[in-house]
Amino acid sequence: MGSKVLLNVYDLSPSANNVLYNIGLGLHHSGVEIEGVEYSFAHGAGIFDQPPKEVPNAKFRESIAMGVFNGGSADVRRVLADLRDEFHGDAYHLLKRNCNHFANALCWALLRKTIPAHVNRLAEIGVCCGCLLPKKMLEDSPVHAPGDTSSSTGGGGGGRFQMFGTARNTSAPGPAFTGSGMKLGSDSGTSATTSSSSSSSSLSGFGTLARVTSGRSNEQRNATEDLTDRRERARQAAMARLEQQSQPMNTTNHVTTAAAAAAAEGSGYKES
Repeated sequence: MGSKVLLNVYDLSPSANNVLYNIGLGLHHSGVEIEGVEYSFAHGAGIFDQPPKEVPNAKFRESIAMGVFNGGSADVRRVLADLRDEFHGDAYHLLKRNCNHFANALCWALLRKTIPAHVNRLAEIGVCCGCLLPKKMLEDSPVHAPGDTSSSTGGGGGGRFQMFGTARNTSAPGPAFTGSGMKLGSDSGTSATTSSSSSSSSLSGFGTLARVTSGRSNEQRNATEDLTDRRERARQAAMARLEQQSQPMNTTNHVTTAAAAAAAEGSGYKES
């Protein structure tokens, strides 16, 4: 008479899927039920079986009737054996070879039918941006076989999608700064804490540093101004000498010109 084949679909994030499901998307886990046994695929265990609709870390959403398989239990085992080479424990990939890919391959091998597109559509879209996701997340499955300890979270599942719809931790955070340190402007043996007194000491240290920096800036500015004045006086003296040298000299005013040049240079020359 044949055996009914059911696709059991689960929500990995019920709160997110309540929105995504209406637009043909969703974070889903799926397994194929036949003869009272549900078959699925996960990291570490590979293909595994379990009682129907008892997946940890996921919420059952619906069963989709895929058809009737006319073979017997031996035929089902043969099909599963053929799929184990492709769906072994180390072959899992969240976007390219996940539990929904396995369910699709098993339904095709049994019935020559594919699972509904919305079950795995989000993974198909995610392939385009898979390079942005951590490698550990891509290689670990959100649902694991019962009793499997290959994941860091144990047999209950990877829990990679529990960020959706979970309550935030509203407990008061601990102190931002703890321990001891050095106060600004203090000796090496003086320690600072996070109390209000240490904060005042730190602020006073900043004030001292600001005053010292300001004093150094004033000294540097005064030195720069003195250098500028000296350079200006030297330039004016040089211009005066050039003007005197550019005037024509004759025998009648030679002494006068020389005296003027000497006076400009400040050499103390006097006429005889």
